[in-house]
Amino acid sequence: MGVLWSKVYRDLWTNKGRTILVVLSIAIGATAIGMIMTTRDLVVPGMQNMWQAMHPAMVNIFVGPAVSIDQIYTLKKVKGVQDIEGMSNATIEWRINPQDEWKQGGINLREDYPSQRLNKIELVKGSWPSKNVVAINNGDDTFFKIPMGGTVYIRFNKTIYTFKVGGMVYNQLSQPALFGGTAQFFATIDDYERVVGNRDFTQLMVTAPQWDEKAVTNLAATLEDKLAKTDRTTFRLVTNPNKHFFQDSMDGLFLLLGVMGVLSLILGLLLVYNTVTALISRQVDQIGVMKAIGAQTGHILRLFLTTIFLYGLMALILAVPLGVLGGWVISKWLVGSFGANMGNFQISQQAIIAMALITLLAPLVASLPPIFSGARITVREAVSTYGLRTQAGLLERLLSKMKGVSRMVLLTISNTFRNKWRVVLMEITLVLSGLIFMMVISVRDSVNFTIKDVVFAILGADVTFIFENPQRIETIHDVTMAYPDVKSVESWGLASATLRPKGKPYSEDDKSTTLFGVPLPTQLYGYQLRSGRWLQPDDTYAVVLNKKLADDVGVNVGDWVTVRYSENHERDWLVVGLVFDPIITTSSNVSREVLLRDTNAVGRTSTVWIKLKTKDPQAQIQIAKSLRAYYDQNQVKVSAQRGVFGMGGDATVETAQAIIGQFNFMVILLAMMAIIIAIVGSIALSGAVSLSVMERRREIGVMRAIGASSRTVSRLFIGEGLILGWLSWLIALPLSIPAGKLMVQALGAAFKLNLVYHYTPTGDLLWLFIITILSIVASWLPARGATRISVRESLAYQ
Repeated sequence: MGVLWSKVYRDLWTNKGRTILVVLSIAIGATAIGMIMTTRDLVVPGMQNMWQAMHPAMVNIFVGPAVSIDQIYTLKKVKGVQDIEGMSNATIEWRINPQDEWKQGGINLREDYPSQRLNKIELVKGSWPSKNVVAINNGDDTFFKIPMGGTVYIRFNKTIYTFKVGGMVYNQLSQPALFGGTAQFFATIDDYERVVGNRDFTQLMVTAPQWDEKAVTNLAATLEDKLAKTDRTTFRLVTNPNKHFFQDSMDGLFLLLGVMGVLSLILGLLLVYNTVTALISRQVDQIGVMKAIGAQTGHILRLFLTTIFLYGLMALILAVPLGVLGGWVISKWLVGSFGANMGNFQISQQAIIAMALITLLAPLVASLPPIFSGARITVREAVSTYGLRTQAGLLERLLSKMKGVSRMVLLTISNTFRNKWRVVLMEITLVLSGLIFMMVISVRDSVNFTIKDVVFAILGADVTFIFENPQRIETIHDVTMAYPDVKSVESWGLASATLRPKGKPYSEDDKSTTLFGVPLPTQLYGYQLRSGRWLQPDDTYAVVLNKKLADDVGVNVGDWVTVRYSENHERDWLVVGLVFDPIITTSSNVSREVLLRDTNAVGRTSTVWIKLKTKDPQAQIQIAKSLRAYYDQNQVKVSAQRGVFGMGGDATVETAQAIIGQFNFMVILLAMMAIIIAIVGSIALSGAVSLSVMERRREIGVMRAIGASSRTVSRLFIGEGLILGWLSWLIALPLSIPAGKLMVQALGAAFKLNLVYHYTPTGDLLWLFIITILSIVASWLPARGATRISVRESLAYQ
């Protein structure tokens, strides 16, 4: 056994380049999976713990006009309400220095910060808001450069107020600045009243004794009915307090990353298989000698399995710290992007166990076929296979007949495809590497196209506002058109409801929908019809549904649906058309006049859509801010909600930027996996060329003996690497389109957005450049080694 251990040591140490390549290929795949598992094990439970720690409200009702504390106490007496709290938010402008430009932000009100009970915000540092002292959102200090302990100027209705920044809080429900959120300031009820002009609440947070979706939904409807009797409009969100609102999206993302991690591992194992196959084929004569002097099949098996196990052990030593630290860094960055703090360093035991199993067992399993094949070789077979191969294949015969092509080019092509099975495995590795890279770029380009092109084609308005309470249509039209930068304006109706097929009894499974009362004909909504027709001015109870909503409900054009406005108010509508809208996938479009009549809001509008004269994005953002202040001056109270999308800002371009920002972290994570897989591919390519150098030492010696220069030999092997790289690009190119479409659809489903796949050649061309550089770099080291082989060394018997 001492002799076998000596051979194992010699195989590992004297072929250090091969050992490093195999160890890296195993370690990188295991590291990728370890990082993903560590990130998921730290992020998802952490999100869930923080979610439950804030005591999330089961129902959030946004109401206008605002309600007083006394009215909230009255609602608390409604049967089924365990607790209810109020909060409020108003849009303001802020700056740090008197000479700075004003920026849009928000000022928030909670009745009593230390005694919060629902949707609790956490004090991170400093103190809670007090007189003339505000707190800021966690992360606003670094993103917006708001200094703790410094002074901030807040402007509302042209009046400027000065506050000291005394604390920092973490609010899970605030849109992070990294994803397009604005700076948020938290003030006492007295300071809020001094700035905004009232101390009432525009959002009600409600919880029931226990979570039951149907009962909680009915409770929300009851509360909305009571508020409607006081001439208030409402919009509600029902939330499961036991499940983080972002958990499904994160689960979908981690599933996709996990698949990519498994692919990177498979690519590494293919290299292990290739290497073991080449190692055994190169040592066939040694196997024959060992068997001739008495070695059994079991000895041969132990020899090679020990070698593979040591490869895996070295990979484990490398993968564990990289996977653990990499997962921690990603988790810290990801959680920090949402404005939270990961706390102290943590380790995922499941990830370590997985990396250990992957590095120690997976290579052994991948190596079993060539090892068993080599161990069963007889002495006669081993001795008779020694020597240079002289049989020419079909490719060699075709190349020999080609005229006018350089002999060096023909030799490079012939040598590249000499071991065809290895080429197949090599191409699988490189094709998957390129395919995943192109898919990631497809996701980025498709998100940008969906938001910047499709959404802008659908939503023709440059600015949208939602009012705290319905406004008279004529008044809003006259006031808005009087603003000098406005080109046109449309007043829309807005209501929330549930939807089900007609004749089906109401249940908790009914789909929520946002009813848009469309002014007919509309010039600011570029509907994209998928079937049926659009609304006509003389329509009564006709509805055009978002196609995704219609699919979820199970209805089509020509079917009737029941719209439930509240517990005692339902109406049947005829589906006359289906439209595509990638962002508001729960929209139902109806005639404005019919909707206003049904909701007792005749002649009044809940939202206004505005077309500006300028097309400059930055100018539109500034005009949107000015319009909000302009409405306040004209006694028109605008809701703190940002436009019809509820994110970004009042300007459509801000909404687009915010939505794209939400995908930035996802694209970064996918790009990291693409880079890892590209590294595995380059290692595999380098390994393939190294094996080629190993197997053709005698040929190299013959070439050097007849006068071939080092440059000629190196060009031969670099050419092989380029051929393999370019061939993989050609194979991956047509596959990238359907694969990219599948990835875009999967991510859209995870984030509940109907993303549109949009092909661009950016990823293809970028990968062509990358694979060219990788092929040259990956081939250079083995090619350099080939040039150092002397004629005596290469022709000596081994």
